[in-house]
Amino acid sequence: MEPLQQKPWSVKIEDIFTALETQVHGLSESALSQRMTLYGANVLQKYAKKSKVTIFLKQLASPLIFILLGAAVVTFLLKEWIEVIVVMTAVLVNAGLGFYREYHAENTLEKLSGFIKDRARVIRDGIEHEVDSEELFPGDIIKVSYGSRVPADARILSTNNIYVDEAILTGESKPIQKNVTIVPVSATVAERMNMLHAGTLVVDGFATAVVVATGVHTEIGKIAGLVSGTKQAKTPIQKGLEKISWIIFAIVIVIVVGIFILGIYRGEPLFDMLILSVAVSVGAVPEALPIALTVILSIGAERIAKKQGVTRTLIAAETLGSTSLIMTDKTGTLTEANMKLVGVYTVKELNEDSDHGGVYTSDDDAVLQLALHNVDVLIENPHDPVSEWTFKGKPFEVHIVKTAREKGIDITGIQHNNASLLIPFNSTHKFSVSKQKHHFVVVGAPDILLARAHMDKDAFLRLETWITEASNEGKRLIAVGTVKELSDTPAVSDITNISFKGILAFHDPIRANVPDAIKKIESLGVRVVMITGDLKGTAIAVGRELGWDVSEDQVITGHDIQSLTDAELLAVIPQKKIFARVTPEDKLRIGLLYRQLGEVVAMTGDGVNDAPALKAMDIGVALGSGSDVAKSVAGLVLLDDNFEIISMAIQEGRRILVNIRKTFVYLMSNSLDEVFVVGGSLIVGIAMPLTALQIIWVNLFTGSLPALAFAYDDDFDHQMYKHRTLKSIFTREVNLLTFGVGVMSSLLLFFTYYGLIRFGVDVQTARSVFFVCFASYILVISYSFRSLNKPLFSYPIFSNKRLNQGILVAIVFLVATMGIPQLRALFDLNTIPLVWFWFIAVWLVANVLLVEGTKYFFRKHK
Repeated sequence: MEPLQQKPWSVKIEDIFTALETQVHGLSESALSQRMTLYGANVLQKYAKKSKVTIFLKQLASPLIFILLGAAVVTFLLKEWIEVIVVMTAVLVNAGLGFYREYHAENTLEKLSGFIKDRARVIRDGIEHEVDSEELFPGDIIKVSYGSRVPADARILSTNNIYVDEAILTGESKPIQKNVTIVPVSATVAERMNMLHAGTLVVDGFATAVVVATGVHTEIGKIAGLVSGTKQAKTPIQKGLEKISWIIFAIVIVIVVGIFILGIYRGEPLFDMLILSVAVSVGAVPEALPIALTVILSIGAERIAKKQGVTRTLIAAETLGSTSLIMTDKTGTLTEANMKLVGVYTVKELNEDSDHGGVYTSDDDAVLQLALHNVDVLIENPHDPVSEWTFKGKPFEVHIVKTAREKGIDITGIQHNNASLLIPFNSTHKFSVSKQKHHFVVVGAPDILLARAHMDKDAFLRLETWITEASNEGKRLIAVGTVKELSDTPAVSDITNISFKGILAFHDPIRANVPDAIKKIESLGVRVVMITGDLKGTAIAVGRELGWDVSEDQVITGHDIQSLTDAELLAVIPQKKIFARVTPEDKLRIGLLYRQLGEVVAMTGDGVNDAPALKAMDIGVALGSGSDVAKSVAGLVLLDDNFEIISMAIQEGRRILVNIRKTFVYLMSNSLDEVFVVGGSLIVGIAMPLTALQIIWVNLFTGSLPALAFAYDDDFDHQMYKHRTLKSIFTREVNLLTFGVGVMSSLLLFFTYYGLIRFGVDVQTARSVFFVCFASYILVISYSFRSLNKPLFSYPIFSNKRLNQGILVAIVFLVATMGIPQLRALFDLNTIPLVWFWFIAVWLVANVLLVEGTKYFFRKHK
């Protein structure tokens, strides 16, 4: 058997069956192993995974690293080999840490994505199955319907009003109606009306088709740019830090050139000033900043993953921390999506206002039998006795079939429903139509059927009142009716004069953990609004089950929304808690308007109708049990459908934002120390306080390790913003703390050295004491930066083990430098008399008090 050579859209179905050795009943199970050998798994070429070399080289593509590499080149040309080694060690250590975290993050996200599987309905040996899409082969017979992602390229065998969104392939935004007509061999992808293409989305109707190409042989598989050239978008934080990095780069260059000119003007040797300028440039660069960002984001994503939340990109973890409003779908998200039939009501009972208390009567058989004609469920074991059949499909349709079986109604006819279904259900027109022998059956939303029904005014009002009251009790209602005369291909607008037959009442229980989860989310200052296609009364009842005290003026319906302009709606939506009877277009519009109001919007949902809003909002959150299209556009997928994960993810996102703030303030506040002390010494005309090698050494083994350890830190400031949201990193508080601590600590550093010289301490001793002060103070104050708001002793100071370990390593290096004679000589240092250790201790305390005092000042004036 050879792979299909013909153009499948241009030949007869019989020829395709012959070439692929298949038939309308599908492949046999025994043929699958041979197909796997011939065609392989149905997977697209995944995005080009970055090689280890590429990831490592990426760590060097930062303006901050450029400065270090420039310094290495200059010292190499000057043949200062020790400085070359130390600078390149700094480059390699920072690049190595960045490489480790990014490589680990790439592998983690790839492994997590394996939890999200696409499924396909396939006929094999005449039996319909549901399998992973990867297990499809050419020759398989597949069935696709509203909301499903087409799993492979396939030639259509039969179709019922199917429309497919092929924008991913053709760029055409309007869904295309498909048919079975043969088209010329020269037809383009957009002209192949008898073909379904992998990756496209069925937006209406259903079809049966034979798979003709899988994996890289599909049309989407041939477009390498779509599947292997995907470039990950940079987050707002990454863009901001990149911009700041270039600003720092420019400032450092200007300052270093200024120091160099000032030194030459003062009469310092050219060679010495070149080396010193290189050292100042190295010391002024917070090269750990971009690496620390990667570490913080990837660790945050891993923590969310441990709570069963898959963040599809690192940006999702960041955005969750900024979320200020959650728009949540109802069915399947807040509720269990486990519809239970709690009542069957005939039109006679509804008109007579009869309450049969849930007692099933023979009159109810007719309503159930009619409803059975329009269900679309998969029978997983059709060769077993009917009493043992198991079903998959929409929960309320499955429950209709199970209830009918329990009541002794013949359900074998549901196997042929696809052939009789003329108009499938979708979220826009909200009903389905099937053709039977003497009439057409209409099943759908009760208010929609009622509006199209033929009845007198009194009956209409009685039914309308009953529907409203039942909805207010939280029941999900499905109406059943018939139409006598229609064409074989009716349009939605043709469905009028419906003979209303009855209503099926369902109840979908609230998920047990949802009320508490919403309370936790709201306690974080994040608003939660419900947005649903259900009736107003049903939505209000669900809201009350959640513990919401909802008044009528907090609810708005899709009809009202559509009658308002954007400007009018902008004024209204801040007061609304529930949006009922909305369409997918309404959801998208509401979300975009919330964003105009400055909200950072998260949208949660599980259905196809949620996908546009999931994709357009700041972050989409999909349930693991939801539709393929919803999961494909979401930034966060909840593997176990636990709404509480959202609360945990928001808290983790906030920890990410807080830790980035800490890291930024910590690194930037000491980045100009060398500029102040070297520049100040040149200006006042005293001996240089540090050698080039000392500056490079301190920069390598002090700030970087604590900065990376902040990624593992706790959020001690959560009480400060418990009832408000965090929308930015570079706040006024962060900017002022960075500037305040940075300037004050650098001035204190310079005047310490100036004082030592002016009080007659010999230069070599002063330099040695100053070196220890300079190398140790940034380690000690890192504990103060664990909270930018709280005083030092109000939180457990030493609870961050990695911070302790990083500082311990740095102290070991400092002690070795001062204690080992060879290292002491290399760094041009003297042994410090014990009497000076009290001075160093006081100096360290002074710096801690400086940071704590600055925090107190801003805390008091906040």
